[in-house]
Amino acid sequence: MAQVGPEDLEAVLTSLEGDDLYVNSGDARRAALDGGSFNVIHVTSGGKVDVFVSPPGDEFTQSRLVRRVKTNVLGVPTWVATAEDVVLAKLRWRLQSRSETQWRDCVEIAEVQHLDRSYMAKWAPSLGVNDDLEELFAFIDEIGSTPGAVGDGD
Repeated sequence: MAQVGPEDLEAVLTSLEGDDLYVNSGDARRAALDGGSFNVIHVTSGGKVDVFVSPPGDEFTQSRLVRRVKTNVLGVPTWVATAEDVVLAKLRWRLQSRSETQWRDCVEIAEVQHLDRSYMAKWAPSLGVNDDLEELFAFIDEIGSTPGAVGDGD
């Protein structure tokens, strides 16, 4: 996770050039201008990283940057969003499309992660995802898959 403005995109694309990586530069440019996402694909392994571009000044994005964690992706040290922030972002992106893929991703993350429900509930109203988040929690609680969720009053 990084904060990159549209003016920095060409430098980012140049840094991603190489025999083992593929980036659709048109998708990346559209995402930088309009918000959205593009993929970076490691051709040899088939690994894929989704790069999501948020509008500048977005408070939720600022919170995500503060909460990000450092890890290795395809052998490269990098910063990634927390599970809570990924779920909230996917629910927000899903508002427009009602994408089943985004919903399934949220369910799969919630099934295996220790989510801080209090943090998520704090952001849900301002992101417009309160109903979807409540539905997600109810679904996960029903199937009994949340491994030790925090902040849910247990």
